[in-house]
Amino acid sequence: MSYKFKRTELLEKALTHPSYSHERLKDKRFNYERLEFLGDSIVNFLLAHWVYENFPMMDEGKLSKLKAALSSKEVLARASRRIGLQEMIRLSRGEERMGGREKDSILSDVFEAYVAAVFLDGGIEEAKKVVMEALEPELKKVLQEGGLTFDYKSALQEFLQGRGEEPPLYTVVKEEGPPHRRKFTVAVDVGGRKFYGEGSSKKEAMYSAAKSAWEALVGKEDEIIKDKFFLPSHKENKEEK
Repeated sequence: MSYKFKRTELLEKALTHPSYSHERLKDKRFNYERLEFLGDSIVNFLLAHWVYENFPMMDEGKLSKLKAALSSKEVLARASRRIGLQEMIRLSRGEERMGGREKDSILSDVFEAYVAAVFLDGGIEEAKKVVMEALEPELKKVLQEGGLTFDYKSALQEFLQGRGEEPPLYTVVKEEGPPHRRKFTVAVDVGGRKFYGEGSSKKEAMYSAAKSAWEALVGKEDEIIKDKFFLPSHKENKEEK
């Protein structure tokens, strides 16, 4: 975390989970919720501007997909960890016991709240520096490798919603191995049919299960459908100019 706050109460608020303010503080409103509301819009604005500038030939629909991917809960949680916010969050004892410090939902909210705090303290250019630096690995990958890798989990859900079907339901069915070498098995239920995946984390196993379901339901060779969820490469955009 490189930004130096003039108004330190903004940083303190950005790092305070609602459970902490309810449990420990007299002012139950002294938490990151309002800052997170503002930060969500700031992060999305900055990323929308970035994809607009860097992908001049991409249409609005694919620009939206790219922005949504870059501002996803998982990406912002990684950004939060990357700049050291994870260890600074103030949580209630109960939330701490439940692993709140590891939850992507909390970490992504804190990142957005932190960006808003920087904006209020130092302006939009300082907020932009934070976002661009914290998301640098993802932004570089988009530019160097062209678009984003295919996301089977998101694509499966969107595919089912497009057909008016219920969203997929994921369940952890097995955990095995020592703590440092855990192996998870996850089942995904799609309209009564179950598909399975394995991985060293629950998230990895869910992704594997989604991939199995996608390939069974949509088909490995159905490039017309699959193309809806791919983003054109940066190289292709340059060649189209």
